[in-house]
Amino acid sequence: MTQWGGGYVTDIGYIPLYHKIEEPALAAVGALVNGVDAHVPSRDKNLHLADIGCGYGITALIAAAANPGWRVTGLDFNPAHIAAARAMARQAGLTNVSFIEADLTEFWNTPVARALPEFDAVSMHGVWSWVARPVRDGIVRLLADKLAAGGMLHISYNQATGWANEIGMQRIIRAAGQRLAGRSDAQAAAGFAVFSDLLKAEGSERLRDAARDEVMKHLQTVPQAYLAHEFMNEHWAPVMHGDVVADLAAAKLDYAGTARLVDNFPELVLSAAQREVLARFDDPVMAELFKDVCRPRRLRNDIFIRGARKISASVRDERLGALTVGLQASEATWRFTFDAGFGKAQLNEPYYRTILTRLQAGPATLGALVDLPELTGRPRNPGELVAVGVGTDQLMLLPNPGAEMDAACRRLNTVLLKWQIDAGGAETVNFAVPATGGGVTLPKLEGFLTHELITAPDATDPEHMADRLGVPQDAEQRKAFAERLESFLAQDTPLLRHLGFPLP
Repeated sequence: MTQWGGGYVTDIGYIPLYHKIEEPALAAVGALVNGVDAHVPSRDKNLHLADIGCGYGITALIAAAANPGWRVTGLDFNPAHIAAARAMARQAGLTNVSFIEADLTEFWNTPVARALPEFDAVSMHGVWSWVARPVRDGIVRLLADKLAAGGMLHISYNQATGWANEIGMQRIIRAAGQRLAGRSDAQAAAGFAVFSDLLKAEGSERLRDAARDEVMKHLQTVPQAYLAHEFMNEHWAPVMHGDVVADLAAAKLDYAGTARLVDNFPELVLSAAQREVLARFDDPVMAELFKDVCRPRRLRNDIFIRGARKISASVRDERLGALTVGLQASEATWRFTFDAGFGKAQLNEPYYRTILTRLQAGPATLGALVDLPELTGRPRNPGELVAVGVGTDQLMLLPNPGAEMDAACRRLNTVLLKWQIDAGGAETVNFAVPATGGGVTLPKLEGFLTHELITAPDATDPEHMADRLGVPQDAEQRKAFAERLESFLAQDTPLLRHLGFPLP
């Protein structure tokens, strides 16, 4: 690991990912369901979005391509990340995005920072709990100086109660890896192997539990670069929500909700008895503390607003009701239960099945959905509908319904596809989709099929498509591919068309 990173991994780049949860639309909805004044921005709005810790810039690039009215600025201290992001922006011909190499400790006090226009929205994914205190202080100063009054911040961080059982694991992975290997990704892999062996050793029974088994199973599937950036940083330190609230108060930021929409509703994540204890307090920070203790989540995705203002329930429901959603799950995968802190939460299946069935015909506003004739007499709650629908990955927000995938998005999508293939190891493919206000992530094969159908909409013959995608000539593999293509065309393409993909 080189020294200029101040303890942060710099000898290997971060994995190229798109994080939909960073989109300003989700931040706005997360605030609205809590009765905080916010507006979902359209693609033509004059908005300045800053992505702090942008990595390779995938999220910033997609935001810029999908929203031509926006100005997008990506900030990252790693020059390799910035160089790659700038190259992709040039290849895609995007002129409304720029990338700045910035030491966030002092960036707020530089001529480059002072020259930037105010930020209307900021996203900061995977930075806060991985960097040193001076870096966090510098970020707060930047937000205080540049985030506009009423501006939104999305911030993700490792949450302390969610990682309470894994702090020792991280320390062993880092310490063992540093002693056994050279580059950070090799260190992470070596340290992970040590901890895996320790779990299996006689006398380690107390280290084993279902939660840790789940973590270890997940970590076995991720790239080594992810392990390196998660575990090998010197200043890795999960934090409590209340401490983040206190730090950001210096920039006059108020907690407004979470971008994980279901978590905004205590009745969906806490038991009745837990809510009864919580009812002694009228304090949103206390409510989040209860959730974090009773239902520990490793990664929080919080929304803050610089000068939050409350709105009435009627205004809230009016704004939510005007939002359009589309279906993103085929009928065979519809779910009417989801994981809640106290067990499995059961949805009202007739109610949600009615809504999902309606959306098979195409997108609709939340207001139109809750007012369906079949639902007359049922509670009218667009906030809970969007939280459950989006939170269970069955609905997708469409801030720009009907917007077409224009030339800028097509160019970027081609660049991203090639870049991800060249980078190797990608299990997903990302697309800029204007109707969604940002991007859509698909499994690798479905992503390749989608790209091929967009560029050559008439080429749906299985043999021809298999040749274009390089499927081996083996008869069994060709048969399996043909079946997968048939299923994709029948089940997935109608949903993708409704989300704004130009598919046949």
